[in-house]
Amino acid sequence: MNQINRKSKISSFFELLSSHCEYIMTFALGLLMIVQRFLSGVYKPVMDDWFLYGDLYKGISNRLANFSIPNEKFAIRPLAGVFDCFVNAPLFNHLWIVELFLTFSLLFGSFLIIKALRRNNFASGGFFLCLVCLFPVGLEATYWIAAATRVVYSLLFIGCATLSLDYCYKSDKVKFLVMFAVFGMLSVCFYEPAIVVYIILTLFIVWNNYKNKKDLLPLAIMAAHIAIIGIYYILNSGSGEIESRGGFLETDILEHTALVTDYTKNIFTDFTNSIFKNGYDKGMIIVFGGHKFIKILLIAIFSIIFGLFSAVCIKKRKFSWKILVLGIVMFFGGLSLNYILGSDRIPLRLVFFAYLGIGIVIDELIVLLPLSFSRILCAVLLTVSAFSFTVTGIGEVSDYQKTSDIDVALTSQLINLDTKENITNTDKNVYVFSGQHYYDETKCVSWLDHIRGVSGNYADFTGCMRHITGAANTNNVMPFTYGDIHKLKPFIDIEGVCNFYNIEYDRTIVPVKLVADGDNYIIKRNDDSIVGTLTKVDDVSYQFFN
Repeated sequence: MNQINRKSKISSFFELLSSHCEYIMTFALGLLMIVQRFLSGVYKPVMDDWFLYGDLYKGISNRLANFSIPNEKFAIRPLAGVFDCFVNAPLFNHLWIVELFLTFSLLFGSFLIIKALRRNNFASGGFFLCLVCLFPVGLEATYWIAAATRVVYSLLFIGCATLSLDYCYKSDKVKFLVMFAVFGMLSVCFYEPAIVVYIILTLFIVWNNYKNKKDLLPLAIMAAHIAIIGIYYILNSGSGEIESRGGFLETDILEHTALVTDYTKNIFTDFTNSIFKNGYDKGMIIVFGGHKFIKILLIAIFSIIFGLFSAVCIKKRKFSWKILVLGIVMFFGGLSLNYILGSDRIPLRLVFFAYLGIGIVIDELIVLLPLSFSRILCAVLLTVSAFSFTVTGIGEVSDYQKTSDIDVALTSQLINLDTKENITNTDKNVYVFSGQHYYDETKCVSWLDHIRGVSGNYADFTGCMRHITGAANTNNVMPFTYGDIHKLKPFIDIEGVCNFYNIEYDRTIVPVKLVADGDNYIIKRNDDSIVGTLTKVDDVSYQFFN
């Protein structure tokens, strides 16, 4: 009798675990995300963080002024602006809090989407969650705060809207329709590709649940959301950001399509391979540092729990073409704006939403296998994937942190060197030669905004300087990287207006002087050794060569 009771208790325990498998796998995933993002240290500002949060939004008056509508630069993505001004900027000296909040928001938003899909015959969700929350190539979109504020919160509100809509259909309660209307409106106010994902998921829930014309009301609400944000963009079409990145394609569509496809393919193949090789090696060095046994054990245990309970969550059902089509549409939908907008600039964050589609497709293809085999395969693949993604992500995060440290070291040197010349004097200009978009010390993989240093961008450099000095207004720090062309006339000829410096190979900064050489200038150190040349391009502009 005791043996029967013991078996019954064990069986009840496993049934309890099985009934809560979604929560257990999500909890384990959340622990892996914490390890991935914080094991190598707390969040440190990089790139746009410096001027968005350390400079532009200092003080409530500055935040209100920069959030005014219409605005030359900050009138787009209205709710992202709200978070930038009133959440991130006040917490600039404690950005780890913002990062922690973003981490949980990403996890919760992804879980809500999976919850809604599973209520609509989705069989699993493990691969979806693993790709969206842990995939290291996606960290630009979900870890770097300036980008994650736009991507992660949109995903969170999409999850809220999608699940609310499903509850609306299945409970027939008006309050869920109101919640869908509110969350849907919020989800379109952060990031343009997220709008496409919101449309796709709404259409899927409606398609899977409507029975009569009354059930099509959510489509009208969704259309109103698109109309409102569309009108908002039209009213702010003069914004510098919309003009440079948001204009529709006007050139040869075939040429543009080929170019965007090539860039996207490179991200999914060569760049992803490079990220894994680079990040995994660095991540393993960090993991094998102090207390290596504890760190490896924790990552392994969390990965195994995530893999096992993702497998347990797989429902016994037939393969669904409807779910597969959703995944395929989601993949191409996540990339679609890249083909219709005029810019061919494809940073990593612009392919992030395609991972949602890839995850859905893989999760659905697993269902084609016998249930027992699919669960074993899922458990093994997701355990290995979760472990490798986490370790590789640790290496990626360490590159962000090291870049921030170099940013501060370079900027601090420049401030100390230029104290006598008063670097905070808005009537003066500072030029720094031999800047780099990416620092050799990090050896990170170079691709547009992927872990870019301040010494290659005037806004980042200036923002970092203003943060460190505490000055609300300073001159611009204009870096010259190899081949850069900048306007220097007439200031270059006015004594005492321009100060020139060079970043040496050992990361020290030294003063330099310009010596006229016909129409050009030779850049020399104080010992007369040559740094490079400024070659005249036109009456006001010069190009730097070293």
